[in-house]
Amino acid sequence: MNKLRWAMDGGFWDLDRSTPRTLEGEGRAVPGEPLPLGVSRGTRLSRPKQIDFFQRFMFAPFIPSYSASSHGLSLQRVLALPFTQDWFATLLAQFNLQKFVSSFKKNGALQSSRLENIRKHLEDKSLYALGFCSELLLSPCDTLLLSLDFYGDDNNKKPRKKAIFHHKFPNHNLNVEAVWPGLYIDKAGNYWDVPFSMAIDLASLASDSGASYHFCMHHSAGQPMQLGGDETVEVPATLLPGISLKSAFSLKKNVEIWRSNAQKLKMVQPFDIFLSNPHISASGVIGKLQVLNIFSVC
Repeated sequence: MNKLRWAMDGGFWDLDRSTPRTLEGEGRAVPGEPLPLGVSRGTRLSRPKQIDFFQRFMFAPFIPSYSASSHGLSLQRVLALPFTQDWFATLLAQFNLQKFVSSFKKNGALQSSRLENIRKHLEDKSLYALGFCSELLLSPCDTLLLSLDFYGDDNNKKPRKKAIFHHKFPNHNLNVEAVWPGLYIDKAGNYWDVPFSMAIDLASLASDSGASYHFCMHHSAGQPMQLGGDETVEVPATLLPGISLKSAFSLKKNVEIWRSNAQKLKMVQPFDIFLSNPHISASGVIGKLQVLNIFSVC
């Protein structure tokens, strides 16, 4: 059900999806396009923190990353820089192992010294990628995340920069995100670079009953460019320069019809957790979605 709910939300809201094309391990799905059920959603835990966990507690010196459509098999390692309790920074390094082995096999016979050949291949900048991520806790309710990624390969010459500000209101969450360039993935699996993308998202906290709303403003600037693939593919309309506003309002009501007052047996656990507290209830939801594209430049 979570996969289905995420796929339905992907046709309206801007959501992240997992991809090995970036060091952070995620990209943004093209707005307005439904997501396939087989696609994985971007995790809440950042890629550097995932690798740091594997290195610390599972004693893994390197973490593999594989992309069939891009760099193939790579090895990643992270260096954690815990400056203070409120400031956590990481330095993530990636080495393209598959490209190194392929190049070595192709040109190894041309070199008289094997060690000299290895050294020359290791000097190839296209084998490496480096990412810096800093997460700063400004206050108990404010978090600022900054990231900067450098790539040596031909497909990602420009550094990728991202800034995310998160604020927790008493009953709302506010997210402000800016990415330049932003990586987007359409439903056909094509990758697009948008020179500048910014989103402001305000949502009320989920509740079992009552009113809730969600507001999102998305702004993109610059002409999108496709990374590899078929260059004749038309640019998705939602990636063109412009501003779009999305809002959703819903009213939910839960009514409890009956609930058992029988005492629970501490030593007896049912096979279904819902049977431990039998009840009958009904719920209803009514809402409205709205999208407004202010302008679009073709």
